Amino acid sequence: MGGWLPKIHPMLKTGLTSGTIMSLGDMLCQTIEHRNSRESQSSPPFAVRGVRHTDDASSTSNRDSGIVSAVAERVGLGNYDLTRTARFFGVGLTLHGPFFNKTLGILERAVGPKTTAFVAAKKVALGHVFLFPSYAFLFNVWMGGLEGRGAFTGGVQKFKDTWYEVAIAGSVFWPAANMVNFMYCPPAHRVLFLNGGGLFWNAFLSWQNAKSNAKNTKGNELRVLGPSVVGLDGALGSNLDSASSALDCASRQHQLQKKTR
Repeated sequence: MGGWLPKIHPMLKTGLTSGTIMSLGDMLCQTIEHRNSRESQSSPPFAVRGVRHTDDASSTSNRDSGIVSAVAERVGLGNYDLTRTARFFGVGLTLHGPFFNKTLGILERAVGPKTTAFVAAKKVALGHVFLFPSYAFLFNVWMGGLEGRGAFTGGVQKFKDTWYEVAIAGSVFWPAANMVNFMYCPPAHRVLFLNGGGLFWNAFLSWQNAKSNAKNTKGNELRVLGPSVVGLDGALGSNLDSASSALDCASRQHQLQKKTR
């Protein structure tokens, strides 16, 4: 049992761990969304509270794709969007694990290896100022690319939609968690600790991501409908003007005929 796991490259090991935890976080989020949707029969599964669900190509678009749907049904996960979960695994594998594997090492070398409260507080402060916002932005870029919305156009929009709530929640949760991490966890296990604490954090990020998708889908629908509605209003206005002119003309002709008689 102790043979192959320790031989995996540390970057790949942290990527696989992060991908697994982020997938579990997304599934936790979907479970909560599903439970909440049962409270309102008008809401479909996994609807985000306060936002009308639409069949979005980047959120749950591939639910009906043959292979994914068949696998989900086969393993008893028919109510889960496994494509969405796979995207979270991809972000953990290619971004979260490698990012924190590298940056926590840089932070350790810059501040020093001591585990006193003062040194840990310095690491927490530097991490929260530099690493936290950088990762939050990159997360949205990665997710926008994986959803087909465009890494930068879609990612930047996601960041704008979610940054405030993510910043507030992250400023409450992560400083305390990271103080424990830097004071009591050896450097080799710090990304693992982040992943453990990140289970619920990733459920929160999944909810924020779904809420942003629903918001932008609704906005796109309104933009598509907008010109049609404007055109309809213009046509109605034009027809009413024409009718009014015709009535005016008929009235004048009638008055002229009366005078002639």
